Amino acid sequence: MQLFMTRHREDISPYVRPPKTGWRVALLVCPMLASLVAGPAVFADEFDALVVYEEAKVLNDQWQACAASFVRGGIHSRQDPEILAKEAFEQCKAREDGLSSFLVARVGRTGAGNVMALLLEKYRSGLPAAIVELRTRH
Repeated sequence: MQLFMTRHREDISPYVRPPKTGWRVALLVCPMLASLVAGPAVFADEFDALVVYEEAKVLNDQWQACAASFVRGGIHSRQDPEILAKEAFEQCKAREDGLSSFLVARVGRTGAGNVMALLLEKYRSGLPAAIVELRTRH
């Protein structure tokens, strides 16, 4: 019994060392840290904004070129610049729809809607201003 009491007192000692788990912790923590430092893997099918921008730029340029060619024909007319710009956008609706469809496929309906809303706002105010400027030059 004495032997049991001596062992029992040793077990409740405040100087009991914890088991050596340092290598286990290192084994778990090091790969996690390495993955954070190295960064996540990039897969070929992930979103790449630069590629989307370059591809969308071509479609956007085609849309602008279409509107510009329509306006070029009516630049010397007395037609109101807003009406001429509106007709240009109506004439080039297929190009606009092509850009919109491309953006929906690449960035989703919400993102594409936001981008197209910004572009339409920019072009609807910019094209009539450009028409006025071109008419004052001639």
